[in-house]
Amino acid sequence: VVGRVKDEPKVSHLGMDLIQALAISEGITQAIKFSVRRERPDGTSNSFPSGHAADTFAFATALERHLGWKGAVPAYIFSSYVAISRLPANRHWLSDAVFGSAVGIIAGRTVTRHGRAFPIEVASVPGGGVAILYSRRLQD
Repeated sequence: VVGRVKDEPKVSHLGMDLIQALAISEGITQAIKFSVRRERPDGTSNSFPSGHAADTFAFATALERHLGWKGAVPAYIFSSYVAISRLPANRHWLSDAVFGSAVGIIAGRTVTRHGRAFPIEVASVPGGGVAILYSRRLQD
């Protein structure tokens, strides 16, 4: 919104990439949570993967792609803190946080592939299901 109001295309582009990274991260995370239904350490459901880790790492990765490492280091430090803080709170296992972080990094890098083909596609599956597809073309 700030980028559009002040007519700052770079700020607007960054904002849209951040929103898209979070949307993709949440979509992938919730699809996996619904499919896996892993129990949390505290006995509640839907532990795998960590949505907090996925979302914060998606945000940090999109920032890194726009601002470079100097601008993204604080965001990655914060993301690491969020992911690790879920363990002693008995909300996630270590594998939940690590996999969630990977989902976030993939989401952040996916939306910042400017000018390149979008490698993730959602497709319907016979019987009412949905598939999330990732494709990468290898160069000779």
